Amino acid sequence: MFKPNNLKPITLFLLIISILTTLPELQAQNRINMPYSIYGVGEVRFNHYYQNMGMGGLSQGFRSNMFVNDVNPASYSAVDTTSFVFDATMVSHFYRQETDAVRQDADYVSLGNVSFAFPVTRWWAVGAGIKPYSLMGYNIRETEEHEDIGTINYLYEGSGGLSQLFVGTAIQPIGNLSLGMNASYIFGKLNREASVSADSPGVYQTSKLETDHARGWILGFGMQYEFEFSQNRNLIIGATFGNQDDIKLSSTEILRRRIPGANLYDTIAETERIDDFLTLPGYYGFGMFSRINRNWSAGVDYQWQNWEDFALPHRQGDFNDSYRVAAGVQFRPNVETYSPFYHRVHYSAGIRYGQSYIDQGIDPLNEFGITFGLFIPVRRALSGLNIGFEYSQRGTLDNHAMKENFYRLNIGVSIYERWFIRRRFF
Repeated sequence: MFKPNNLKPITLFLLIISILTTLPELQAQNRINMPYSIYGVGEVRFNHYYQNMGMGGLSQGFRSNMFVNDVNPASYSAVDTTSFVFDATMVSHFYRQETDAVRQDADYVSLGNVSFAFPVTRWWAVGAGIKPYSLMGYNIRETEEHEDIGTINYLYEGSGGLSQLFVGTAIQPIGNLSLGMNASYIFGKLNREASVSADSPGVYQTSKLETDHARGWILGFGMQYEFEFSQNRNLIIGATFGNQDDIKLSSTEILRRRIPGANLYDTIAETERIDDFLTLPGYYGFGMFSRINRNWSAGVDYQWQNWEDFALPHRQGDFNDSYRVAAGVQFRPNVETYSPFYHRVHYSAGIRYGQSYIDQGIDPLNEFGITFGLFIPVRRALSGLNIGFEYSQRGTLDNHAMKENFYRLNIGVSIYERWFIRRRFF
């Protein structure tokens, strides 16, 4: 016979399954308009830790029994032996793009992550979830005047993206050392269309549609070691590493045309390739996170990824190695459960700086951001609401390039439940 408390784990588990099965469809329907996503696999979201957006996205040394840090799988072992932890984050993006001649504003909302972790034994824990690897969405128009034809219109459109479904595990073989591994299944579709048309009625409108379907496994590894100085002071050193991996890629290319004013296209040629591979770059990262005293915590991170070895068959482009540096602090006025509301809120702030993998052929595409965040715990519980805000700037107007200003707002929930308690009746 089920008791009310027994229904809570079942309800939460069914909710997780529902979200995991619908997230790829929601991600595929997501429409963004970011011109830089025309390159490679799009706007890369790999190894972003949204729950810590308020601290610049710190992840390498971050370790907590209240959150699921899926960037460093070694952190799964921090989950209490009788608990289940669930995280989900929604991210809103507002941005302005401008060049010397034009400016546009845009926005979109996407799911940042859905993840959970729970212990198997005192020294072994597992985690799993889903989150985006990259997003693609752009709509670029150009015109050219021709003496005989008139105005020629060029249109470049893209949509889709890659997702990663991951399953990980962590162990504590000795003392305060934790080792972890994530196995991530990368899947998704990248759609590109380029078309050309003219104002002249006798000129065909011609377009080329290219679709890449990617699927395959990649592995990532993590390590954390905790130095405990006292009950309220510690230092955690963390590192992550992943090899360069090839995943399967099947592609379709369709060339078609139509007479201006007609509704239907004529297919000129269609090509299929099913034996290609997409080469995803290797990466490494390291950092530290410290609890300074009862109220203050701080940390720093560095991540690097080898995009110079990235390879997408039948696509031209040069890429830079990317990196990201971040630093953040957190302040907890009072950790007591019965304190006033504003004393129980966790306040955080951070900065980050990095270089994108996109090569513009001139200066590197750099990005700088400042972040703020709040974690609002539920009274008498470790669950809570996570709110993060970020302002960042990417690119420059020099050399006729494009500059972007971003405003990101993430709202997430963290649920901490006691599941594995054996009840005794007397």
